[in-house]
Order: sequence, then structure tokens, then C-alpha cells
Amino acid sequence: MAARLGAVFLDVGNTLVRDTGFAQKLAEKLSNALYTVAGLRVDQESLLKVWVELDAWTQGDVELWDLARVMLLARRLGLTPSARLAELLYAAVVEAYMEGFEVEPAAPRVLRELKGMGLRLGLLTNVGSYDVVKLRMRKAGVFDYLDVVVASQAFSWRKPSKKIFEAACFLAGVEPEEVLHVGDDPQADIAGAKAAGLRAVQVLKYAAERSPLADAWIYSIEELPGAVRAIMSS
Repeated sequence: MAARLGAVFLDVGNTLVRDTGFAQKLAEKLSNALYTVAGLRVDQESLLKVWVELDAWTQGDVELWDLARVMLLARRLGLTPSARLAELLYAAVVEAYMEGFEVEPAAPRVLRELKGMGLRLGLLTNVGSYDVVKLRMRKAGVFDYLDVVVASQAFSWRKPSKKIFEAACFLAGVEPEEVLHVGDDPQADIAGAKAAGLRAVQVLKYAAERSPLADAWIYSIEELPGAVRAIMSS
């Protein structure tokens, strides 16, 4: 018999929020910041190429903070990343995230409904800036429903690392078998959660592929309360 369900953790990207043009916003804002502060003109395609190439600085399941990423980006472009330049580039990245993603309209209702079931709620997300998660969730009116926010930037590990799932469970005061993790990514969310001893629901709306490891599948988070009730009663 499965353990009681005490908490639900949710992924952010492609689960609670959807991409509405992040790459374009990022390129525009970084380009403007570089010209304003350093007088450097860089075409947007080249900026995005360098941004992606900086993933080489990460190893395994380790997250690269976006503040560090913009310093590395500036240096790759031949600039000395002064404190002022780094701060302005980082602010540009945060703005791009805020404007380039939208929270799913059903999110406030879904989180409120889950909270009403007596569950602890948390976010468990791979992201280079905790600030982005905090600001976006506050803007959407859902931040106060959350008991824990575990962003990889703050904890260093990225999903599917077992360590970040363990940290989230510890902070929420629950055992892994008492937790349901909800996300889209077959590896980071579903395989990662299952390997750490959690149950998992895959959101298929923006998923690259369906995971055979999930305990249940839903099209979007609108269906999540029903899926959670079914799991709690099984």
C-alpha cells in the first residue's frame, strides 16, 4: 500500500509557466544593456550562441547562476565584467525571464485547490535565478500558497540530481514516498523523482516525450487536482 500523500512539488518551466518568446527577449535586453553600459554592439544571434555555449561551464547536475553566466558572457565578448556591468546584465536576464514566460492561467486555482486538500506545496525547478521564480510567482498571486521553493540556483544541484529532491523533502518535512512531483521533463522531472523515491505525474502539454516511468499523466495542470485526488484515494 502506498504511503499517504503529504506534499506536492511542481516544476516551473513548461508546467506552471509557458515560454512566450524568452530567447528573443533575452537577446534584445542583453544587446541593449551591452550597448548602454559598454558601447558594444553585438548582434542578437551571436549573443544567444554565446549564452548557450556557456553551458560548458556547468558539470553534471550543477547549476550556473545567471549572475555568473553574464560575467562569463561579458568576458567572452572581450569586456571586463565590472560590478556595474554585471548587475545591469543580470537585471536584463531577470527582465527577459519575466517578460518571456507566462504563468498558466489555471495556476492560482490549482494551487489553491491543492492547498485546500491539506497538502504541503513546493516548487522544485531548474533555474539560474531564484529571483525570477519569486517575482513571477508573486506577480501571479501564488507565492503565498507555497511552503518551500527549491530553485537549483540556490541549492547548486539540478534535477535529476537526487540531492535536490532530498533537499526539497527535508525542507517540507516529508519523506520521499509521501511526495508527488509534477513536471514535464521525462528525465529531469519523472526519472529524477522516481529515482529519489517520489511519485511522479507528467504534464504532457509541452513535454518532449511521454515517460513510461510516471505514475500518472495529465495534459495540463488544470487536470492536476483530479489526478491528486485519485492518487490519494488509491
